[in-house]
Amino acid sequence: MRQEILWTIFILVSLAFFSGCASALPKNSIKQVETTVHNQTGSGDHFTKELSETEIQKEVDLILDEPLTPESAVKIALLKNPSIKAVLAGLGVSQADLIQAGLLHNPKVSGFIRESNEEGRKTNTEFEVKQDVMDLLFWPLRKRLANAQFKQAEYESAKTILDFIKEVRIGFYTWQASRHMLSLRQDHFKAEESALELAERQKQAGNINALDLEQQKGIYYQAKTDYQHSELEAHIAHRQFRNLLGLINSDLEWLYQESLPDFPSEEFSLSELEEKAVAHRIELAIKNQELKAFEQSLTMARLGVIPSVEGGFNWEKETDGGRLKGPAFEAEVPVFDRKQADRIRAKAQIEAGQKQLEALEAQIRLEVRLAFDRLASDKAMVETYTEAIPVRREILKQTLYQYNYMLKGVYDLLRAKQEEANARRDYITALRDYWIAR
Repeated sequence: MRQEILWTIFILVSLAFFSGCASALPKNSIKQVETTVHNQTGSGDHFTKELSETEIQKEVDLILDEPLTPESAVKIALLKNPSIKAVLAGLGVSQADLIQAGLLHNPKVSGFIRESNEEGRKTNTEFEVKQDVMDLLFWPLRKRLANAQFKQAEYESAKTILDFIKEVRIGFYTWQASRHMLSLRQDHFKAEESALELAERQKQAGNINALDLEQQKGIYYQAKTDYQHSELEAHIAHRQFRNLLGLINSDLEWLYQESLPDFPSEEFSLSELEEKAVAHRIELAIKNQELKAFEQSLTMARLGVIPSVEGGFNWEKETDGGRLKGPAFEAEVPVFDRKQADRIRAKAQIEAGQKQLEALEAQIRLEVRLAFDRLASDKAMVETYTEAIPVRREILKQTLYQYNYMLKGVYDLLRAKQEEANARRDYITALRDYWIAR
């Protein structure tokens, strides 16, 4: 009896040991997310390293020693924004599922001790231990399925961070453009304020009538409300961008740059962009991993016709002193449930997933073409305003010249000033839209 029990314990301990080894956490899972993000965007290197708050603040301070750029803004956001840490922490849920898939089911131990009512109170003892044999057979398949699902979770975490990086870059250009727009609105408001003061003096001198003065007041108040709207928009963009960076208690006013970046010299090829998107878009990687998981599920459903077979060892001591021992087994007979539904479900999921993959690839190509068209349109718009602004400045210059010689009226001059200011503001909006589209 003792020898059989020792062997049984040895076998169970060995299975537990190998099961634990197989379910060890993948040490490079977080690093893999970082690598995926970096390969997709060129940003995000080393944002997953463990740093104390003091070390993070030192790195942020070093970045802020230089003028802020979209890339340096992304670095700060990845270091400081708590949502990134939340995404990586959420990966632990999938890691827990991976661990669970690598564990064997616990063995079942049963037994009893019974006393007879005969003289001498003889005892009947029985001991039995059983393990699910099918669990051992499905163990490798279950781990492969969990690995496919975990890889999918890695890609989904990376996509969340990629979307966040895009949001930070858009926030940067929106914030920068709003500051520039506010500056222009402020200059225009001050100019109209001075023009109103001049009009009031002209009215007192009798050079203009009451209607001219009231019209100038209307222009002044329009400029004032435009300035107030721009002030609010800049304030909102500032707060939103600061929140994205995780700099809740910091001020970004001193980081303001005078203008948005100029056009880069690099040009894009539509065909190259399409092929790059199809090869690297993370949504396709997620869908491919989902298909692999469905294929593993189908394999398990096909092999799982016999749902449960338990095998083990039984030992019994009879009341007359005799001993019985030998193998024990218990099996579920697949009379009704033979995993038909699981097989049908897995096949349907694979077929639907393949069609979804084709549709996703077509959708990605369409998105690239639309984005390319938007980029080209925005670039053409910026180039048009680049050519139009000098024309508007020359018109303003000539109108002012003729106004000084009393060849043009004050409203001609104000109209020329308004159109020149509008062209500059439209240029800023177009340049912002270009960088966001890019």
